[in-house]
Amino acid sequence: MKRTHAFIFDLDGTLVDSLFDITHALNHALMKIGESTVRSRDVRSWIGDGLPTLCRRAVPKADKKTVRVLVREAVSHYTAHCAANTRPYPNVLQMLELLRATHTAAAVLSNKPHDLTLRLVSELNMGKYFSDIRGCTSEEDKKPSPHSALRFADALGVRPADVFLVGDSSVDIETARNADMIAVAVTWGFTDRSALLAAGPDFLLDDPAEIPQLPRKKK
Repeated sequence: MKRTHAFIFDLDGTLVDSLFDITHALNHALMKIGESTVRSRDVRSWIGDGLPTLCRRAVPKADKKTVRVLVREAVSHYTAHCAANTRPYPNVLQMLELLRATHTAAAVLSNKPHDLTLRLVSELNMGKYFSDIRGCTSEEDKKPSPHSALRFADALGVRPADVFLVGDSSVDIETARNADMIAVAVTWGFTDRSALLAAGPDFLLDDPAEIPQLPRKKK
């Protein structure tokens, strides 16, 4: 069956609200190395560029060795507790069910480490909705690099221009631009509406229920 369009979804802040668990893992790691804990509202603005960058933002004056230890401790704690409080946002599961019912291809593309991305999707029993799930395996493939998004489109035989890349950050919008895909920003995640508008997405959505309607609205 020839596909006319497909969707690529960011994970944290787009499909699932993971702020509490990420903040808890980071604070656990900070306490382990004797640093002050941070507030969830600060972590909210730091998410999106991968865990090493998140840790560097939490301790901007720390040396590389300290950051490496912090990352290791945060990953260890988060791996064990990644789904403790994380849940899909309202209407996300209904939206994914509709995409699956209409045989619409969907994928996950996250800057979270690949094994943690797979683990979280599995823990939340969401794997059945996606034909591909990819986390970050190298700096070269980390968003806003278009490489992973383009590989997904190529594997499905869908033109990049017919792929909706859905995310809650300017990084996701930039990834879509770099891949010549359709940039869809969502307001229920970790980035303020004004910042999303400033990044210039093709669509700005307030409810996951709007996502299946996008192919009909495509310019």
